[in-house]
Amino acid sequence: MKNRRPADGESLGKKFRDIGVALSDVKFSVFLVLLGLFFWLPFWAFFNLCALYVDSNLDTARLYQDVHGVCGQGFADFFSQEGQDGRRRILGETISHTGYIIMLLQLGVSRLFERMRAMPSFMIGLVVAAAGLAVIGAARVHGATLVFLGIFFFAVGEMITSPRIQEYITWIAPKEKAGLYMGSNFLAVMIGGFTSGFIYTTLYGRFNTAGHPEWVWYVLTAHVALAVPVFWGFVRVAGEFREQSA
Repeated sequence: MKNRRPADGESLGKKFRDIGVALSDVKFSVFLVLLGLFFWLPFWAFFNLCALYVDSNLDTARLYQDVHGVCGQGFADFFSQEGQDGRRRILGETISHTGYIIMLLQLGVSRLFERMRAMPSFMIGLVVAAAGLAVIGAARVHGATLVFLGIFFFAVGEMITSPRIQEYITWIAPKEKAGLYMGSNFLAVMIGGFTSGFIYTTLYGRFNTAGHPEWVWYVLTAHVALAVPVFWGFVRVAGEFREQSA
């Protein structure tokens, strides 16, 4: 007979009260709001918009030709499909994510930044991610192939920022409350996911109607770039979080 995992014995009400304890830390709550609005919001906007932008606003037949020329037909065919005009076109959903880049490079990027303090590393990652968003926007005007470079830069920025900010949050709480504070981080994820869905989707629709869909990426670039002075200012005013032992 299989051993069953014992229940933790805590009621749902107790868990909500614990979350309330974490959020009663005003400094931590402000940090979560800033994290939601200046990190998770543009992060989710990238995933909401990139595939749509590639399919609707870039020359995907040209992208196929470029991938075919560099990686061969089999590789290019895997990321594409034949359109109604008989030409093969790269599918936005096959390239508009960062997972495969992270699988290849996360270990190396983490080793490169592991000796730096978490917040400076986080800010460097924001700058790299912002550069990637700008390049994605430039792909419509200066060559569709630039979208690959933009996605690569954004992925590197994600690899720098996401692990370090998760680590940073574990320092905020006493050791016995680290899991509670980490769980509260999902409130920041919720803020970003909820707001990005209608803010940047609406902006993209308006810019697309105006004939300049790439502008949404420049707004996102400015948004992420603004995060650097915002978090720097937070640390200057509120003080940087320090690891606690109890």
